[in-house]
Amino acid sequence: MKKTISALLALCLTLSLALVPASALELEDAKELLRQVYVDGIPDELLELDSLDAILEALGDPYTIYMDAEQYQTFNEIVNGQEVTGIGAAVEVDYNDGYLIVSILPNSPALEAGVLAGDVLVAVDGVELTADMDPRVPVAGPEGSQITITVRRNGQLLDFTLTRREVQIPIVTHELRGGAGYIDCISFGATTPMLFQEALSDLESEASVWVVDLRSNPGGGSTATALTSSFFTGGGVMLYYRDGSGRYQRNYTSDAFPDLTDKPVIVLTSESSASGAELFTADMRAYQAGIAVGQRTFGKGTAQLIFDETNTDIMENGEAMKVTAYRFFSPDGATNHIVGVLPTLLISPDNTQAAAMLLTSPKPARAQGNWKLELSSHTFYIDGAQAVSEEYKDAFTELLEALPPSAALYQGSGSQTWTQVTPAQAAKTSKLSFNPRTLPDTADSLYAREIDTLSAYCILSGYEDGGFHPADQITRAQFCTMVAAALDLPAPETVRARFSDVSPDSWFADSVFAMSDMGFISGYSDGRFDPDDTVSYQEMVTILSKVAAWASIDGDFLNREPLLLEESVQFQDFDQWAQIPARNLDALEVLLDGPTPSDPGTREMAAALICRLMENTCIIWP
Repeated sequence: MKKTISALLALCLTLSLALVPASALELEDAKELLRQVYVDGIPDELLELDSLDAILEALGDPYTIYMDAEQYQTFNEIVNGQEVTGIGAAVEVDYNDGYLIVSILPNSPALEAGVLAGDVLVAVDGVELTADMDPRVPVAGPEGSQITITVRRNGQLLDFTLTRREVQIPIVTHELRGGAGYIDCISFGATTPMLFQEALSDLESEASVWVVDLRSNPGGGSTATALTSSFFTGGGVMLYYRDGSGRYQRNYTSDAFPDLTDKPVIVLTSESSASGAELFTADMRAYQAGIAVGQRTFGKGTAQLIFDETNTDIMENGEAMKVTAYRFFSPDGATNHIVGVLPTLLISPDNTQAAAMLLTSPKPARAQGNWKLELSSHTFYIDGAQAVSEEYKDAFTELLEALPPSAALYQGSGSQTWTQVTPAQAAKTSKLSFNPRTLPDTADSLYAREIDTLSAYCILSGYEDGGFHPADQITRAQFCTMVAAALDLPAPETVRARFSDVSPDSWFADSVFAMSDMGFISGYSDGRFDPDDTVSYQEMVTILSKVAAWASIDGDFLNREPLLLEESVQFQDFDQWAQIPARNLDALEVLLDGPTPSDPGTREMAAALICRLMENTCIIWP
């Protein structure tokens, strides 16, 4: 199931606001606004519907919404960190047998009562919450009034009686943790850049590394994100926008923008990190300002414009409408839409923070007993005693398992002697149980590096015998499954047969259908897909060229270019329909040296092409 965005509930308020009847906004005005602004265009049949509610529901875009005055005020309070009345919690917006509480605000009734992150909110004042209920409604109330919430914790139901009061939403907090300047940011609002500047000013002299925690950050404003990022990168392009007509704009800070630190940044990410949080993380990747540790992010790569009384005369009485107007790309040209931002180290939620903190040790006076890690142009040190302590050994183990082939790990000895070792050797030395993510039969493959890289990011899986079988020919269904896993494509919400020979119940159906819905693959004229047929090398190239055009600015521009005569000669071995895709992937340095275009594809060839595409479009952290 696709991830759900985490939203603040300062009083059980959500950033993902429910649709309400658009009573003040005139229907024809709303239709014209959508017609002019919406990034993907509005189908005529939607504009023929007789209410805005029906149009927005049919559109199926959770970010294009109408907000009445109360909802719009709530939206601004949450994004900008204002004071609101409530209990002080944050929950997942999607219902799954209750609403998961993901964090508790400081100095809040929920914190004082003993409510914990990880509890599941199931009832309010004895009334069970259901999927069709807005949790704000039963929880909201006047300051000083009492409320009893029921949560499920470790299989037990617990009741907490709380008194509602004003709660400050601290969108940015900072403190020194060991040698790290730790900044926790839950939203990119108007005050976020100023608060980051204060944190950097307060801690720069003491911190050896920065940790920026964005695990429950659902985004915010692009300008606030760009300014905040620039404190770590200096001035430059912070993002690109592409509108519905394919035109690009850029958001940048000037060369004179203050670069407040040269120390590396470790960004903590989760499946709830979205939009502006993803953009900040990608900015750190694009400018090689640090690394990211955690989970692949949510995958919201669209930007919205908000229309209210200040910028249009069709809104009144405090109402507003938020409309998806752009797709955005990071400074290195990569999208995070659907695919999310893949962290440098893919670590489970339980070990994310501890693994990151292991990397914050200052350079030791003596190498003996310590570890050095070179990763994405940065050097980190790990205190050997801390790494094997009861508190950190699980995180250290997973950190070792998560290291991609591009990382270099060194064991310290003597005063300043560092000897390169493998993660398995480090685990053995530290007496840790080690379960490598690499597959056992890839060492002799010509593309072992690429296969092992995808394995480090849990994109590849083996057969029942545990092996990858790199030399085996790959079928059309297997290739689609591999690409869909690399892009983190969600299963289609509507279960229907796209091809006559692909049953919705087959193991590969979700991947094939998702690839089809994205426009990356198509079937034959008679409606077949032939999932068990071998896919040729040039067919793989053609599919991945479409992926590149969707995933990156470079791929998009290449795909717009006609084939020149000299290029048709250069790629004459490819069938005519594959020559432009071959030209595109050659320009992106993705093509392989050995295969001929008509060769049957193999599993190792597929892995190599996918890995190189992800690396050269910056989906994988360089």
